[in-house]
Amino acid sequence: MPRKLPSLVGRFDQAVTATDHAREVATLQAQIEELRRNQSPDLEKQLSVLRAQLEAQSGEQDISISLIDPNPSQPRQTIPLSSVRTLANTLDADGQITSIILIPSGERYLLWDGQRRWAAAKYLEWETIRAVIAPMPNDLHRQSLLTFVHHEDLNPLDKAEAIVKEVASAAGLEEEAIPVVLSTVLRRLERHNQVQQLNGLVSASREEQKKTISQLGIRPDEEMVLLSILELALYPPSVKSNLMSMLSLPLDLKTAIREKGLKAAHASALVSLSGKNLKVSERQARRERLDATERVLKEGLTVTQTREMLKQIKAKYIDSTEPSSKAIQSVEKKLEKLNEKNLKTASKEDLLALQRTLKSKLAQVEALL
Repeated sequence: MPRKLPSLVGRFDQAVTATDHAREVATLQAQIEELRRNQSPDLEKQLSVLRAQLEAQSGEQDISISLIDPNPSQPRQTIPLSSVRTLANTLDADGQITSIILIPSGERYLLWDGQRRWAAAKYLEWETIRAVIAPMPNDLHRQSLLTFVHHEDLNPLDKAEAIVKEVASAAGLEEEAIPVVLSTVLRRLERHNQVQQLNGLVSASREEQKKTISQLGIRPDEEMVLLSILELALYPPSVKSNLMSMLSLPLDLKTAIREKGLKAAHASALVSLSGKNLKVSERQARRERLDATERVLKEGLTVTQTREMLKQIKAKYIDSTEPSSKAIQSVEKKLEKLNEKNLKTASKEDLLALQRTLKSKLAQVEALL
């Protein structure tokens, strides 16, 4: 049974400074999503009270959809079209029941809560949508990430990009450096049998995390990367193995993940259809990958079925009559070492056995030729 969640009621019923208000709004967003994750029976009641409180301050307004921009710090960058259509049907039939929450940004607004409702309203070509206005949090990206990073329905590509952005900001590094630093430090810890020391740190206190990390003998930037990941309640080796690989996927697979719901495991298998592996141009490999991806999605193939399909595709490009296998090459090298001196020292029984084996194998070779 989910633990009791803090009440959202009464958060904005007193005058506060803009900074305090922003902090309350950021905390509140995370609590809303926690209620959603745990399917709290109090969710609708508390959300209604929350919106009433914000409406009392800013008023519920009809905002032009053309003035609303997606939150660039929103980890969930895409919503499957099927999900948008489903909600659009509900909005079309019943109207908008709950307001979205916006953050003012100059003369426009950033979407903070209600991404699916906003997308469905655009799909229906509504001109306006009902909203309440909240002030800008101090750290929009971090609060958005903490809200969404543990959602099971957040695709791994969006999650990986959001985590890299947050870790880069916390560690003071370029985003491109994060996967490299993480891979490097984890490889070093593996070589020194120190990775196991990271076990249990996700649930440890911040002080315990810092103490353990400081004892690993790693560089300051590596410490910051590990601590930043742990602060997000994520396990660094899992982030490396399950998420970082998503960042290097070709564009067609990234698009399929975001727009068509392709799963990470399928994408990791499909990426093997590269020009290098198939020994063709990248353009031709991409065509094969697109066709294979479409089949995976259309037929709902499992990962095992996908891998079997990939074997068949690769077989079309790999000529089995090309270079000899390593086993044959190994036998050839051993036979070359059998010079006259070696043979003279062998017993008659050994020579007869070798003769029988060679005759048998030569007969098999001739049959194949």
